[in-house]
Amino acid sequence: MKYNIEKMFQDHTSMKSWHEEMAKTAATQMQDHIKAASWHESQTDMIKAMMNEVPLDPEKKVTSIPTAGSASTPTSGAGKTSPAKEVALDPESVKKGDLVSLLKSHEAEFGSFDMSAEDIANFLLAE
Repeated sequence: MKYNIEKMFQDHTSMKSWHEEMAKTAATQMQDHIKAASWHESQTDMIKAMMNEVPLDPEKKVTSIPTAGSASTPTSGAGKTSPAKEVALDPESVKKGDLVSLLKSHEAEFGSFDMSAEDIANFLLAE
């Protein structure tokens, strides 16, 4: 009988340790999930802001985007900004070379994409 009680004691001690370890792991995982959810929220906020700032009409391209302060009221007519010029884009006649060139100039101005300009052009033109 003494053996059974010692075994029960060891089993309960072992299970107590296991539950404590699982609780610590769950708490760590919960913190990781909270951090991940926060990161995703920041990404959706950023995307929402971009959707408000960027025209989504695929037939038109804005060739100049005013920067902060560039649309301020000019004094005596100097420094007026012209309205953004729109260029019609016909999906049937867009040349791959022109698209790659456009993507590379965008990269030069705003930073590189996650994939090459050539790959993006292939994807957009479904090649």
